[in-house]
Amino acid sequence: MTELNNIQENSKELNFDFKNSIQLMVKIRTSEKFIRDAFWDEKIFSFLHLSIGQEASAVGVASVLNNKDLMLGNHRSHGHYLAKGGNLEKMIYEVFGDQRGCCKGFGGSMHMLDREVGFTGSTPILGSIPSIAVGQAFACKELNLGNVTVVYLGDGAAEEGSFMESVNLAANKKCSVIFVIEDNKYSVNSNMIDRKSTNYSHKKLFEGLGSAYFRENGQDVRKVHEVSKKARELSLSGQPVVLHLDIDRMHAHSGPILEEKTEAYRGNDTVEQRMSSDCILLASQEAVNNGNSEKEVSIWIEDEINRTMEELKRIKSTIRVRNFV
Repeated sequence: MTELNNIQENSKELNFDFKNSIQLMVKIRTSEKFIRDAFWDEKIFSFLHLSIGQEASAVGVASVLNNKDLMLGNHRSHGHYLAKGGNLEKMIYEVFGDQRGCCKGFGGSMHMLDREVGFTGSTPILGSIPSIAVGQAFACKELNLGNVTVVYLGDGAAEEGSFMESVNLAANKKCSVIFVIEDNKYSVNSNMIDRKSTNYSHKKLFEGLGSAYFRENGQDVRKVHEVSKKARELSLSGQPVVLHLDIDRMHAHSGPILEEKTEAYRGNDTVEQRMSSDCILLASQEAVNNGNSEKEVSIWIEDEINRTMEELKRIKSTIRVRNFV
């Protein structure tokens, strides 16, 4: 618990910032595209789960947090880690199995960790991370740290019994925890229509367990920011919150493949439809509508791509895959 006590608060301005949000989403996407492309050619031993297309979920929530607030992720947490301020170099090293990685090169893509910024870990075991988050939130409460714990899970994991128990326990103990459901509708390749009864109600379920419940368009980073502010304020009062974000997953559940409509489970979910709701595109359009020029927004994006790619190339040139024997 001393590690929790040592986390220093670094308050952020809670007014929404288009430039910072867009550039952070671009940084995440550029980094994941780099990993995706390298996956075909390089010795990456880890499984790979990409968040390309859904960066607004990570950036919007993280924009209302400070270093004192904790965040935990799942198998798809490159974006969560970077949005919370995680070290890019250590992330890339970890993905490639370099001992200088955030988990010494043993964890790979699904295990992110940066305690200095309050990212206290990610795990790929389905539905396991919410209960760990509740434990951390309860510890923080007992230590009077005055922070919130945010935990990400997918729509499939949100159907696990352990998650229901975690929400109930958080409400019973009045833990300051925000459960963020990133709902891409599919739970690997299983459409939600095939998994849920006709009258299934997230709102009734989670409110019945004692949590507050908000649902928002997870592709709109500004809306995610605004609802996250409300969630954080409520959570700090001792009311756990389930924040349900509807997002688009561009790629396959795992691996570097961009899925086409030919994947039967996607139905009418085409690449074109996903591109039209792209979170960076939507944020760029809204930035222009709020007084920024198209050229200015384009420069933000181009500058961030160039800056991140330069850093990624530098990191790649120094990678040394560890000996796993």
